[in-house]
Amino acid sequence: MVKSTKNICRVLFFSGVLLVTSACSDSFLQTDSPNQPSQTTYWQTESDALMALTACYDAMQSQNLYDDNIDGWKFGFLGRETSTDNGDHTWGDWMLGSSISKCASSTTDECFSMYWNANYEVIKRCNMLVENVERIPMEAEKIDAYKAEAIALRALMYCNLTSVFRDVPYLTKPLTLAEAQAPKAERSQIISPLLEDLKTWIPKIPVIGKAQKGRMSQEAGYAIMGRIALFNQRWDEAITAYKNVVGKVQLFKSGDGTDYAANYADLFKEQNETAAEVLLSVHFKGPGLGEGSCFGVCWSAPMNAIEGSMNLCDDFYCIDGLPIDKSPLFKGSLVQGAHTKANPDMGRYENRDPRMKGTLMLPGMEWNGKLFTNNLPASSTCCIRKWYTPEDTVNEYDGSLDFYVIRYAEVLLSLAEAMIEKGGYPQAEITGYINEVRARVGMPAVEVVEGTNLNKEELRAIVRHERRVELAFEDLRFADLYRWGEFENAQKRMQKDQSFYGFGVVSRGNLRGAQDLVWPIPQGEIDTNPMLEQHSEWK
Repeated sequence: MVKSTKNICRVLFFSGVLLVTSACSDSFLQTDSPNQPSQTTYWQTESDALMALTACYDAMQSQNLYDDNIDGWKFGFLGRETSTDNGDHTWGDWMLGSSISKCASSTTDECFSMYWNANYEVIKRCNMLVENVERIPMEAEKIDAYKAEAIALRALMYCNLTSVFRDVPYLTKPLTLAEAQAPKAERSQIISPLLEDLKTWIPKIPVIGKAQKGRMSQEAGYAIMGRIALFNQRWDEAITAYKNVVGKVQLFKSGDGTDYAANYADLFKEQNETAAEVLLSVHFKGPGLGEGSCFGVCWSAPMNAIEGSMNLCDDFYCIDGLPIDKSPLFKGSLVQGAHTKANPDMGRYENRDPRMKGTLMLPGMEWNGKLFTNNLPASSTCCIRKWYTPEDTVNEYDGSLDFYVIRYAEVLLSLAEAMIEKGGYPQAEITGYINEVRARVGMPAVEVVEGTNLNKEELRAIVRHERRVELAFEDLRFADLYRWGEFENAQKRMQKDQSFYGFGVVSRGNLRGAQDLVWPIPQGEIDTNPMLEQHSEWK
């Protein structure tokens, strides 16, 4: 959402004038809301267009999308990430998302409908703008720019939906009473028009430097396009899209760049949320304005409702670029029972990838001046550090830190992945992008550690590892595991970890079958829409 227009948008919400909205808990097919637009009184001025676009960005603040409120029974990005092998639910298997981890979910689980509705709320608002903005008397170039931003945001939501639900209703215009029901479309039938739309409309968005503050840039649009193409194995289109971004911005570095830990950790501080690396973010502004975030809720101490996993912690290599079981720099123990909550193995946290302590709150680290050793409130001993602001816990329910939807680091790693999968590119070109991400935190280049003349499988393993440690808790893990066919292996890794360490609250289940590799269409949508058919895996 655009910070400079937040107050305007909020007034519209409460006055009922901004008529494109309905509660995020409503069905996305609702057409009889008393808050539907009066077509004769709205869509008349450029201010109307700006406020409608602001509403599109505002819907991304949903606590079931890019915000979170763990103790408020919401299923935001942290709840989703901790339902994978990146984390766990400290409060037990009643928490939202834990049923996915247990491979025991059902079509009526609220987590599915919450995420479904949150994405479709953004889509609904974008469709309203695209359908009506041309009625406003303003320059054609501005009209196109507004439409292009809404089309790109809509595409991002469909990327979210198809990554986990696969086949969903594809809506590109507001539903009327006569069209109150919609069937689902196959994923491929959604992705192709999405990419074609983006090819047409992204060039109409202003480039970085000309885009208004808080709004999407052309480069962010191409990053969305690249993500959609990558997630759907359309390598050529992903490479083309990402190359429209490469070189336009740089990775964030703190100060003179010599403090590798700060280069990463400081990016996730409020004073750096406008860094060029952040291509697209969801803006929050607090306290006291009704525009703050809740994903930083921690009860003045490290978060104890959700947590990171030892599996994720152990995946951060030593500073020589080698895994902990191969590096001579690893000072911890690999013996079962050597690391416990009561007696943590402190040596294991030395000489590690700086991103580890920028991502996780671990024994021996300080939280706002207080040292935590064997008293961390996490079953796994790994609390989450990224996205939390211990220096401002008084406003933890009304935070100001933005959520970063797309960072330049993701672009670099995604481009490398697309080139690996496409094949035919020299290793030096591919690893150049990976090495740029590694160099920011002082980790050695691929060629220094893994060598040259690597085959596709070796390069694939490198980039997948890099994505995990760089992008943990940034709402990409489910999509990555599903598209790589790795969800079952992730479950097995967690089972092994839980057995080895004796940690863990939610027992990771064995897959029941294909149903655990795709999310079901929420039962409530099936019940109210005869045209909507449940996935075959869930019948």
